[in-house]
Amino acid sequence: MSPRHAYSDLLKLLSLGNAAVESQIVIFRDYLIEVNQHVNLVSRNKTEFVIGDLIYDSLAMLPLIEYPEGALLLDIGSGAGFPWIIHKIVRPDLRIVTVDSNQRKIEFQKSAARRLGFTDCQFLWKRVEEVAPIGCDFAIAKAFGSLELICALALPHIKPSGKLILPRIAGEAASSEYAGFKIENSQEYQSSSSGRISNLITLKKI
Repeated sequence: MSPRHAYSDLLKLLSLGNAAVESQIVIFRDYLIEVNQHVNLVSRNKTEFVIGDLIYDSLAMLPLIEYPEGALLLDIGSGAGFPWIIHKIVRPDLRIVTVDSNQRKIEFQKSAARRLGFTDCQFLWKRVEEVAPIGCDFAIAKAFGSLELICALALPHIKPSGKLILPRIAGEAASSEYAGFKIENSQEYQSSSSGRISNLITLKKI
């Protein structure tokens, strides 16, 4: 199955959108493929499949996250814009702060957001530890660092009772509490069209 067919089927299965949502995803995917030829945003080995799986993963985790209307989401180490861009396409009410230390990746995200007509987005070309406290409802951090490190970096930016969302490798050991957080739940989900299983850990600030 092609990457596009896989996430198109997933959209329908999870009732996450309509033709307009899928059209926006295709616009983003095609733009990322184009820019990635000149700027190293994602792996250039089988780029379309890599991007397809990143889209699939971003969609698959979405039903497991209980975003309230108008929630403020912080994406830490946001790279090429996964998962926040996909979440914003499906949930345009989300307000976004995206932080990455790589200027080219932040500039790509800005340009992609303009193409997609996004509003309520703030782009920060900084290390997250250099950013003033944000007071977000949710923070998400994908694929970098230990749980302890991510919790320490995210803690100042999450409001009391806010949540930290961590997509991790299935089977990764986690304690029930980290400094400033307690685990609210841990849910396995299929994170790729090939059947890979990942674990979505939700921590609540205490």
